[in-house]
Amino acid sequence: MKNKKFEEYFQKYQDFVMKIVMDKTGSYHDAEEICQQVFISFYVNMDSVSDDLVKAWLIRCTRNAIVDHYRKASKQREIITDTTETAFGNIAVSKDTELSEIRLDNLDLMGRVLRTVKAVNLQWYDVLFMNCIEGLSYAEMAERLGVSETVLRARLYRARLFIKEKFGDEFKDK
Repeated sequence: MKNKKFEEYFQKYQDFVMKIVMDKTGSYHDAEEICQQVFISFYVNMDSVSDDLVKAWLIRCTRNAIVDHYRKASKQREIITDTTETAFGNIAVSKDTELSEIRLDNLDLMGRVLRTVKAVNLQWYDVLFMNCIEGLSYAEMAERLGVSETVLRARLYRARLFIKEKFGDEFKDK
């Protein structure tokens, strides 16, 4: 039973996790490795993750795995290179790590925004998710939801207005 449930989640979210990692690392090899680590961790902890939080759990686990990957890479670079290259190498790695942590913090904020919007209005959440996460066009979203583009744009406008009121200060800090 556990294996079947895991396979379903793996099939559903594998491409999503790979995309997140590819966006952050730019390396298909690293993305495969990190994705594998994420799903091994998920398999081990699957019983303690509720079904409605699986995607959020995978996003958080992926974020942590990417940060660990960069930390591991910086330590290996220190060991492998000589002292003149180490200083340059560490600077490059630390800049990559800082940039990745900024991007991941933004991803964390996006997750909190989406969770809040979902709790307030499911229609707004659906529109935001399809637009921001899935990258669908207005026509595709309207067709999927069975509404006109005018209704869709109104929902998106109201959702964005809510986000601005609720999270405006946090976005200014970024």
